[in-house]
Parts: sequence; structure tokens; C-alpha cells
Amino acid sequence: MTSSHVDVSDLAASLPAATREAALLYASGEASGARHVLEAALGRDSGTRRDWLMLMDLERLQGRWRAYETLVARYRMRFAEDPPTERERKQREMALPEELRAGGSGCVSLGNELTGAAMPAMVAIREAATRHTVIHLDVSRVETVDAVGARFLFSALTDLVAAGNGIVATGADHLARRLQRSLADEPSQLSLWDLLLLLRRLVQDRDGFERDAVDFALATHGNAPGWEPLIMPQPLRVDTNERRSEPRYVSRESLALEGVIEHANDPQLDTVAEFAAANDYVNLQLAALERLSLSAAHVLAREVQSAAAQGRTVRLIRPNQLVAALLEVLNLGQSAAILHAKPPPPSGSP
Repeated sequence: MTSSHVDVSDLAASLPAATREAALLYASGEASGARHVLEAALGRDSGTRRDWLMLMDLERLQGRWRAYETLVARYRMRFAEDPPTERERKQREMALPEELRAGGSGCVSLGNELTGAAMPAMVAIREAATRHTVIHLDVSRVETVDAVGARFLFSALTDLVAAGNGIVATGADHLARRLQRSLADEPSQLSLWDLLLLLRRLVQDRDGFERDAVDFALATHGNAPGWEPLIMPQPLRVDTNERRSEPRYVSRESLALEGVIEHANDPQLDTVAEFAAANDYVNLQLAALERLSLSAAHVLAREVQSAAAQGRTVRLIRPNQLVAALLEVLNLGQSAAILHAKPPPPSGSP
């Protein structure tokens, strides 16, 4: 279950057995094993609320959307409430005008594949833009991207920007990670790079753009493109009276980890050490971190514990439930605050 070179003798045993085992299996890249453990716990009706949330996050991260939606329905019946991921989605949507919400005439959601078969969605994007100054594009469910699909979407979005339309992009960070995964196999595919860099501009992610621009130059032996902000119309926001359990952190106050961190020498972990050394408040944004291996988690734990021992305040912000359970297995809750969208109930509660 775990790598032979990792000593797990000091791992916390306070979590329920299924929760702990699933977290370690997922960290080892054994998603199917983690799914089996969690499904068995839910089938015996011995699963905690956290086990439900872990399994939902697993299905979401694996792009198994039908299984995810089935679990959401079961969770609602079991606990008489929406799971946190659905509450957050509804909160985000309620902040938009009605026509830009799911099912509205100004909202277009892409499916699992952004390939040559996605042309009907491109037509829908252009049609929505003829009816609305601002459209809502949801790309959070895209799992597969190829050069043809990337070129289609880049062309559609470029035309909208040139025509003066605004674009609210949900799931842009998710699609960016899927593009990076495709670029790992096809680093010279310009259409993948074009869409990736445009997504960064759509969401005003200058830091991400500049990192990707350097990678583009290295991969294509060309010049790194310069940052140019997009000036677009914005939708009128609806006041939802949102109450947050933690403050918002601007980019300069926090460091984001993303994707899969598999190896103990991953450059992202080096960045954590540098960030921790330079800041009294070490805010690590983990919402975009899909998976953390056990060996990488041990390195992160050492950095967190070292920063805490030096009197720094460490916050691990919004990890998915599988990563959060792994952090608790390593007792990181003793050195850092692990902040969820909504703190899960105690481990023993249903």
C-alpha cells in the first residue's frame, strides 16, 4: 500500500480505519483501492460523513461524474443536506444573474472531452454570445483535451473577446491542469499552449501565465509571450450574503500547490520551503492540489513543522477531503490549521 522506503510506524491512528486506509491508498496512486475501501464502509453503513465526502471527492477528481452525482443524491437522502462541494457550487451560481446559471441561456457547460467532437459546444458558445454580453462557460468537467478541441475553444473564445463579450469561466484552473497533462505528452502542440495561456488571462492569473510562458519558451524554443490583461465586461453580481469560515487570502499572502505532487524532490515543495522562510504567515492554498504522495507529504510535513517550531503561523487552506485525511494521518493538525470550506464533524459522528 505504501512505498517501501517510507516509514509509516509513526502515522496517526486516531482516524477511523477505513478513512486512514483510503487516504494512504489514494496517496499511493491506488484510486481504485481507495474507492473499494470507502464504498465498503458506506455499504456497511459504518462510513463516517468524512468517508462520504472523501468518496465524492475521489469520483470528482477521477472525472466519474455519474458516480459523483449518484453519491450526491445518496448523501442528500442520508444527511438531509447538500454536500459542501454542491453548496459551494450553488453559492457561486447564485452570485450570477439567473440567465448565467446552469440551464440558463447564457451558460454553456462542456462535457468530459474537449476534442473534435466538441464542435456543437462551440456553436452553443457563439450562439449564447449573440444573446448575452457576458456568458458563463463551465469547463470543470473536462477530463480529456486534444489539439483539435483546444484549437476550437481557443478560436471561439478569441472571437468573443474581440467582439467585446465577457466570459465568466468556471473550472478554468481545472482545465489548465488538463492542458498541462496533455502538454506533457505533446509539448510542441501550439494550440494547447494557446488555450492554456488564454485561460490564465481570462481569470487574471498573471503568476500562472508567467510560469506557463516560461515553460512554453523552453518547450518550443521560442520567446516567452508577455502578459497582457484582458479588459472584458463583467456580469452584475447578486448579493448572496455569503458567510465565510475563513478569510480570503490574496495571492501575495499565500502560495498555491496544484496538480499531483508525486516525488519528494518536486519543485513545488522547494517553493514551500522558500515561501515559509520568507513569511511569518505561511498560507498554503491546496484547493487545486489533486493528490499528494506519502513521500511528498512527509517533506511537506517537515516544512510545516519546521515553520511552526520557528513561531510562524501555518494554514493549509481548502484541501480536498482525501488530501486533508492524509494530512491528519501525519498529525499536521498539531502544527498547522487545516481550513475546510466547512469543517467536517468529528471522526466518530455519522
